[in-house]
Amino acid sequence: MEKSELHCEKIGRAYPSFVIRLTQWGYQNRWIFLTTLLVAVGVHYVIYANHLHNPDSLHIGSLYIADQWDFNPTWETEQGRWGLRLVDMMRGGINQAPLSAFLMLFFYSAAGLLLTRVFVIRSRILRAVIPLLIVCAPYVAEIETYHYCSAAYSLSFLLSISAVAFVTCSSGAWGWIPGAVCLLFALSMYQASLGVAAGLCVMVLVLEALQKRPWIPLLQRLLLMGITGSVGYYAVLKILLKLYDTSLFAPYSGGLLAILQGAPQGIANAYQDFVAYFTQNNTIAQNYYGQRLAYGMLIVLTIIALARGLIYLRQKASVAVTILLLLLLPAAVNITDVINANTHVVLRMAGALILVVPFCLVLLEKSSADREKPARWIVIAGSLCCVVLLRGYIVQINNDAMVMLAEKNKIVNLADRICLQLEQNVDYQAGAEVCILGEAQRGWYKDVSPLSEKASSLVQDGLFSFDPTFNARGWHSLYWEELGINLNWCSDERTRELCATEEFQNMPAYPQEGSIQTIDGVVVVKVAEIQ
Repeated sequence: MEKSELHCEKIGRAYPSFVIRLTQWGYQNRWIFLTTLLVAVGVHYVIYANHLHNPDSLHIGSLYIADQWDFNPTWETEQGRWGLRLVDMMRGGINQAPLSAFLMLFFYSAAGLLLTRVFVIRSRILRAVIPLLIVCAPYVAEIETYHYCSAAYSLSFLLSISAVAFVTCSSGAWGWIPGAVCLLFALSMYQASLGVAAGLCVMVLVLEALQKRPWIPLLQRLLLMGITGSVGYYAVLKILLKLYDTSLFAPYSGGLLAILQGAPQGIANAYQDFVAYFTQNNTIAQNYYGQRLAYGMLIVLTIIALARGLIYLRQKASVAVTILLLLLLPAAVNITDVINANTHVVLRMAGALILVVPFCLVLLEKSSADREKPARWIVIAGSLCCVVLLRGYIVQINNDAMVMLAEKNKIVNLADRICLQLEQNVDYQAGAEVCILGEAQRGWYKDVSPLSEKASSLVQDGLFSFDPTFNARGWHSLYWEELGINLNWCSDERTRELCATEEFQNMPAYPQEGSIQTIDGVVVVKVAEIQ
């Protein structure tokens, strides 16, 4: 044992506090954390350096605080995300890509490192690889394009892992209390983090059963933490909804009866999404660059490792419990599928699904240790799978980034040309309001990057929303953020009225003659058809 490790162990015995021991453990692994963060900063560089957005993020703008949005002042709380306001206030509402990206990558790096603590990883190689598999996951890059909430979502991810860590890593019986607090705030920022906590709970229970440890007391503490944290979150939410004199967004307001009625479909969705994430190229994951090969090899190795572990276990009850928990794992990581069967948003599930690969690596490590015939080759083969997987992750992230960058450059140049024509318009010069509507890729500017075919569906959707109000607001933000120009924009109500007029529907798309017209005193630019 190294000198620093002996020193930390002595401090841990002298000060049994979980927080102190965790701090000392973090200091031991500081270089892994810093290396992970540095690699993440490089891998994600193109996205934050070029302020690349998705349609939901573009129209928000560079200054945003949740529940103070003039379009809908209580929107985030109505979505159940009342904790977002706390994070936005801490960063002063500054919604800039570099700041948001650094905070996000910091939290995900910390979460990846903490995950190795929860899993009690002893291999130095795996302690270095697992955090990289978290921060380099394509899902993280998709979250990054939500600049207004990416930092909060990553903090929610970290807190959900911390909730389980408090229960599993603390020696006392009361670790579930700080764990419940962590889960409460994790859910307040992103309810999908419930899947992260639930999936991780199932994983640690599997490990306990495989190692012949008493798993029932741990299960009791985990359930106590989960129920208390979830009930506490919901109680605060109900109080805030009452104070704001509003209600939950309709798809989330069905209650327990709606959850029970939709459970069969929700469970089916959960298992379908679990399989799709590792086998398909769709809205939940992209596996174009060798990911499926790596997943397939890793699954085979994991099955071998589990078979070895179950044979070594030699206890029918423990074997049955382990198999049952493994069968429940897809439902646990996709628990938001089960709860919201009618609002199936696959992006919500990927946050918990990125834990599955680290879990497989843990199973490989456990299978090669404490056995009569160690199988080190399993860990070596698993590490090779991770190399293939990391390469695929990194290439996928940069594939998507280049597609977004090409689309953004095209639209910024288009916006500049439109502005030059507006400045020559007589009505504009006289002070008329302006309305620009349409998505460039649906009009005369359909050319996309040759990498678009392998990009995620979120990237393929383009830069602008299909909704007229948010589409117009996207143009407002783009002109100000990219060109430094704030035109005399018309109101949201006026935008919707103009979009519905027969005059607008009959207008040709830009740059055709007649694509810029004055309708009811507003200079309207039609970039493409929009409903």
